[in-house]
Amino acid sequence: MNPTPPARLHGSAYEEFVSAVFRRAVRFGAPTRELFRDEGLTDAEIDDATMELEARGFLRAGEEADTWVVMPPREAVARHAEVTEHRLRLARATAGELERAWRRSAVDSAPERLPGMDLLAGIDDVVGRITAMHLATTDRLWWALDGSVASRRLLELAAEDPDLLSVREGVERRLILDTSLLELPSAGAVMEAALREGAAVRTGNGVPVSAVVCDDDMALIDISRFEPDGIGSFETRVAAPVAAVANLVERTWMLAAPVKPMREAAERKEAGGSSAPLDERDHAILVLLASGASDQVIARRHGISVRTVERRVRYMMEHLGSATRFHAGAQAVRRGWV
Repeated sequence: MNPTPPARLHGSAYEEFVSAVFRRAVRFGAPTRELFRDEGLTDAEIDDATMELEARGFLRAGEEADTWVVMPPREAVARHAEVTEHRLRLARATAGELERAWRRSAVDSAPERLPGMDLLAGIDDVVGRITAMHLATTDRLWWALDGSVASRRLLELAAEDPDLLSVREGVERRLILDTSLLELPSAGAVMEAALREGAAVRTGNGVPVSAVVCDDDMALIDISRFEPDGIGSFETRVAAPVAAVANLVERTWMLAAPVKPMREAAERKEAGGSSAPLDERDHAILVLLASGASDQVIARRHGISVRTVERRVRYMMEHLGSATRFHAGAQAVRRGWV
């Protein structure tokens, strides 16, 4: 059976054509154009196949015109396989970057957009939209941070510029931080600033996604924890998605642990109310303990050793009559200590 002409072949079919010509060359031993012609190949097919086989290292041109020398098949195949495997490794290594480039192109060239839905172009776009929401809100601003790339960048920017995420007076402001963020100095600075401005702050272990709700008419989902470029994040002004995001943030809020400023504990004590018999550092440790933070996170957050944290946690568990860390945190919340 003669090979199919290469002009009509692509992919695996072309590979089979070239392989068939090489098998004939091996059988010939000393292939020539006349021998290939005798097999029914045209000059165009011979030129195409032999040039490809020379490029792959399976043949080399003979000393006389229209003759070829067959390279030892075992060595030639091994070399070609090594080159092919190297190209496959390069392809796999660049697949992620190509995927991100394709997504950016798809977003930029999308012919249709859903009314009221904006796909965001990347981290800078996510950061800019969330900052704009803080400026625009008139009623409520709920923000849950899951430790995404965009949320970490915003925390860093807000720590440098305390006014960046300020809202106008009278806005109900809620801030929920995943406990993975508590080791960041910028997270502590933003939490303290938010508490001073009257915001309600909570921390929780396993915040599902970064999301923002602005008033009743705008919401944003930031997926940069799952896609570092932030491609796929979106902002919506459609009532149903806004309500869905608000419901998600509300449920996250209910499962998170409140963070209260230290002045509240002092005020309760001065008023004769219940307050934790703890110094300032132990109270700060207890706040993080109640939020579900690990000993390692607490240690990094306060610049102390893990052993010191473990010792102080054991003391507080004994004082609260708790057998587990979780129970100690729950008891502290119930008594109004955190």
